[in-house]
Amino acid sequence: MMNIRLSFVVMILLISSLSGFAQEKNVVETAPSKTSTSLKVYHDSLKVFNFQLINDSTETQRSAAAMKIIKVLSKALREQGSFNYKFDSLNSIAIMEPEDKKFRIFTWQLAFDNGTYRYFGVIQSNETQPQLQPLVDYTDFYDHIDSIIVDADRWIGALYYQIIPMKVGKTTYYTLFGWDGNNIRTNKKYIDVLWFDKEGKAKFGYPIFNMLKGKSPTRIVFEYKKDAALSISFYPEIKQIYYDHLVSLSGNTDASAIDLVPDGTLESFEWAKGKWKQINMVEYQRRENGDVPNVIKEQTKPLYQPLRPR
Repeated sequence: MMNIRLSFVVMILLISSLSGFAQEKNVVETAPSKTSTSLKVYHDSLKVFNFQLINDSTETQRSAAAMKIIKVLSKALREQGSFNYKFDSLNSIAIMEPEDKKFRIFTWQLAFDNGTYRYFGVIQSNETQPQLQPLVDYTDFYDHIDSIIVDADRWIGALYYQIIPMKVGKTTYYTLFGWDGNNIRTNKKYIDVLWFDKEGKAKFGYPIFNMLKGKSPTRIVFEYKKDAALSISFYPEIKQIYYDHLVSLSGNTDASAIDLVPDGTLESFEWAKGKWKQINMVEYQRRENGDVPNVIKEQTKPLYQPLRPR
């Protein structure tokens, strides 16, 4: 019960703090040299909070570090010309930028003592005076996250480690690969979709998945045994996403997620006619030395490393 209350308090504080993301307009324009200096100062402060978020022994201290990251990062990302500043020494924050460079998305996590996580994030626009859209983790308030479209302030939290832009008509849909530590028994991974409405407001989830059983979810959710390793990879040459097929360790077809592990075979989605179309499992093909069979290996950014368990 204490963890639930603490999680709720963190969320309320987050919403309160992030109001500055959307409302703070009176930013003083600075010369490039001054901007560069101020960003370095912000970066140095973020390094300290980054260390505390990962290494502090108590939940209260880690929560405080997470809130300090929000406040300092919000100021740094509003600086004129800050879009091109590399916060590359912050190993607690995953930073992704699509090929079209229209925005950056920052995500990070707070680990609770009971093995659950709270996620934080922000989208920064690529403008001289960047605009920010905060991501507020509302995952615990949803029952069926594979069938909903949510706003940034009702976000399904995750750490993003790959982003794939696909254009359909005049709209670009950004496919996101995300990791969620979930709880002490299972992990989750998502294939999610980010897009922007006519007002430029970020939306998450869209029915661009055509499943073999005729369903069209707004995102793909994988939940699996905590100590298992699920791989999701995109191969741009053939516009396909390959992912591990999950099976029950016990052989029970109705097994819960705590019993699900990859069996070495692969499934995939193929981009066709503006949709991710699920295709039959790659029959009887298994990994050889970790590579996907019959596909040229593409070096991608490694999965963001989660905070170590406590």
